[in-house]
Amino acid sequence: ICVLFAVVITLCQIRMQIIWNSNQAMRKHVIRILMMVPVYGIQCYFALVVDNATIYFDALRECYEAVVIYSFVGLLIGFLGGERHLIYVMEQKPQDYVKHPFPANVCLGDTLTYGEDLFRFAKIGSLQYVVVKPITAVITIALQRLNIYGEEDLLRLDRGYIYIVIINSFSQAMAIYSLLLFYKSMSAELQPLGFIPKAIVLKSVIFFTYWQGIMFRLLYSIGLFPISLESENEMAQLLDLTLCIEMGGFAVAQWVAWGRGSEFFDENEKVTESYGSSLLGAANLGDLWNDAKEAVQNGEVKRLLKKKEVEAMNLGDL
Repeated sequence: ICVLFAVVITLCQIRMQIIWNSNQAMRKHVIRILMMVPVYGIQCYFALVVDNATIYFDALRECYEAVVIYSFVGLLIGFLGGERHLIYVMEQKPQDYVKHPFPANVCLGDTLTYGEDLFRFAKIGSLQYVVVKPITAVITIALQRLNIYGEEDLLRLDRGYIYIVIINSFSQAMAIYSLLLFYKSMSAELQPLGFIPKAIVLKSVIFFTYWQGIMFRLLYSIGLFPISLESENEMAQLLDLTLCIEMGGFAVAQWVAWGRGSEFFDENEKVTESYGSSLLGAANLGDLWNDAKEAVQNGEVKRLLKKKEVEAMNLGDL
């Protein structure tokens, strides 16, 4: 019932977004983000009814998390006028640089220059999660097939689960930090978007549910879980059932945070796409692939790493 409620309320909200959100590029990103709750709910439901398939449904969900993070970053960039305009606005800021707080400054250097340097850092820092999450999902399936994943015992160092958790946790922390740093730098410009409630709901669905699963399994591993369970399969089913119930609440929170899309309304533009065409457009992930390819071809990652290497060498010389 909770999953059905989440699906229905989300589809109704998407319908309102299509009516009020006259910006086609923004509409595509918003639809992908809103579909996160139904995707989570449906995935958890099928994981409950299909035997021994939880690991595969979890992998699909994690891949969709990557799509949502990419779309959220794309939404922010588009709302602020695109990459070139955004970099120009950053360069006009009265501050010359932004400081990394401790302990980020230990790994990332002390400062980032406003403009292209800060923008590239925020973009790559957020989008690395888009790359890491599908890779760890595939590795998880491989480890499970080899019977060395060890999801039932978080603390075993001879199993892969704890290392997957460490990698994903570091990637998540980097993505969250990059988005927070970006918001801190552009908070005034993002105020009309209502960034904070949207970001809270998004991060709650992705990161709260992720850490909830880890905490459940940690308590189970050390014998402190309040419910008696006989196997890891029962733990997986309990997690899926919990998520199915939670998705109803997340759907309501998403409705409040994202509304009908009036912040994207432009009276000079008319929505010409049908409901089905808008959904199909959001399902087309060609823009994600093109952006990733462009980042590699243009050497954005290499330039950022090169700059950090030079800064580290200069610091060592001092």
